Amino acid sequence: MSKIIVCGNEEFTLGFELVGIQAQPIEKFESLISKSSDTGIIIISQEEYNKLTLKLKNSVDRLLKPIVVILSKEDIKGGNLKDAIIRALGVDLLK
Repeated sequence: MSKIIVCGNEEFTLGFELVGIQAQPIEKFESLISKSSDTGIIIISQEEYNKLTLKLKNSVDRLLKPIVVILSKEDIKGGNLKDAIIRALGVDLLK
């Protein structure tokens, strides 16, 4: 079964961890998107995504699996994280 993982700093990942989503530091991002990974969805902040190299961003844009969900601070501040993830994925996984 594919995993859902949030990737980023402790401030970003804490809320996800509280609801049971596994967190990884941003340094592990590249290994999480490798073909050998069993990760299905990776959630990353817009801030961390902007720090990625152009080569890594291009790799992320071409990925079919895992799906990378990029959340901005506005998505998180709005308080409706579920809606932000539905918009990014196009489907309600939490149903």
